[in-house]
Amino acid sequence: MTRLLPALRVMKCSAIALLVGTAALPGAALAQGGDHVIDFALGAPVLTLDPGVAAGTQAQTARVQIMEGLVQLNAETSEIEPLLAESWEVADDGVTWTFHLREGVRFHDGSPLTADDVVASIGRIIDPASGMGRANDLRQITEIAALDDSTVKIVTAAPSGTLLRVLALDSASILSTAAIEEYGDQIGWHPVGTGPFKYESHVAEQSITFVRNDDYWGKVPEADGVKFITVPEASTRLTMLETGEADIIVDVPGADVERLRETDGISLIEKPNTRLGHVGMNVSRAPLNDVKVRQAINFAINREAIVKGVLRGVGVPADSIIAPTVAGYVPQDMYGYDPQKARDLLAEAGYPNGFDITMWTPQGRYYMDRETMIAVQALLGQVGIRANVEVVDWSTYLSALREPVDGNKSQLYWLGWESGTADIQVILDTVFDGSRMPPNGWNTMFYKNDKVDELRAAMSREVDPDKRQDMAAEVQKIIMTDAPWAPVYSYVQVSGYNSDIDGIEYLPTDVYRLKNVTFK
Repeated sequence: MTRLLPALRVMKCSAIALLVGTAALPGAALAQGGDHVIDFALGAPVLTLDPGVAAGTQAQTARVQIMEGLVQLNAETSEIEPLLAESWEVADDGVTWTFHLREGVRFHDGSPLTADDVVASIGRIIDPASGMGRANDLRQITEIAALDDSTVKIVTAAPSGTLLRVLALDSASILSTAAIEEYGDQIGWHPVGTGPFKYESHVAEQSITFVRNDDYWGKVPEADGVKFITVPEASTRLTMLETGEADIIVDVPGADVERLRETDGISLIEKPNTRLGHVGMNVSRAPLNDVKVRQAINFAINREAIVKGVLRGVGVPADSIIAPTVAGYVPQDMYGYDPQKARDLLAEAGYPNGFDITMWTPQGRYYMDRETMIAVQALLGQVGIRANVEVVDWSTYLSALREPVDGNKSQLYWLGWESGTADIQVILDTVFDGSRMPPNGWNTMFYKNDKVDELRAAMSREVDPDKRQDMAAEVQKIIMTDAPWAPVYSYVQVSGYNSDIDGIEYLPTDVYRLKNVTFK
């Protein structure tokens, strides 16, 4: 077994049976741990609450319970609505924005929200010296200043049609200036926000506990608190829901969806989101530095069969680098399932007998992640690519993918990028920017195409929606042709929850808001 890092824990997998049913258990009752404490079982750990650190949507779900931004997405319409900013306007120059803060808001430490806190929070992320992983989210902001205690000025590099959506990201959350100054880079476990819940404690990579903020500026939550629990195995999460150990679980197995629809005491959220699951490829290393090999891998993958057999229909076969729910999506009918075409391309690339390669996957971070990669392993084997699947724990996984190119041992790997703004721009800027390779960015493919960078930059400045859509179509075609990814499917989130609760808000960005949860 290849060891990538001293801390790496891997498990070899083979192309075993993928579809395992779960026996029905007694109907769910409200999870214990407090009269109205919400027990929420996630598939991967919350690694940090620091909004400047990229740690996945499970961390984002935790953060939005305790901290807030100037604006937020409406969970039903995806429209922008006020949060800590009551109103805003943009000047005639198109780049100068003025935000007016809500009065009467206090942080969890009792201090009042002021414009200085907004400047400190966002300024910390965009400061080049900070090296924050989420700086890319806010890259269009070139200046931020407090005009008075309740007014903030933000200047962008060019007119922007996406600034408000960017400010709705958790990376633009506002923290107490005093906490930022006191805790510095340890703020991740000392967060002081304005949200409806407050941080209480955590057990590293196992659980995190919040309590209700009784001094919340808005409607005080009915729940006494929230506890997020790390449970990588989908079958275990399902058992917890059915026995009352959990009130909410993510990623219900497709094989159990029909049964749960008819189960008393359990309800389901079934919504498409902006996440797209893909096989990423490190194009800096042979054989993946050959575009014909990367295209062969795309032709070798039977997306429809994986969605039907592995996901049990809970997904949509992918035909681009973004999901259909993302603004800018244009389907690219480029890679139908064609194993003979894959073999021909491999032969043209000098690999008529295939080759050996390693595929990494997390387990439980994404719906059916390990199972999907085992299915991909079998499909690649049919065209001569002998793949070894290694399961890597989530925290190590992120670190290993972010190693600099010279020491990066990745080859093929599974990720599921979502668009936090529901717009293609954030994916282009975060993942396909040729200047944002590890360790300073998330271009974990080490992919660079000058035309992609040109289009990406032009799109960020374009305010005409038709012109922008044309550029989006062109950039998707280029990237799909270059094939640094093999997109497999976009996600339909199926979450289970106790029918005795109501008011869960699920955003298309794969984030849950719990402040409006009520109990029957």
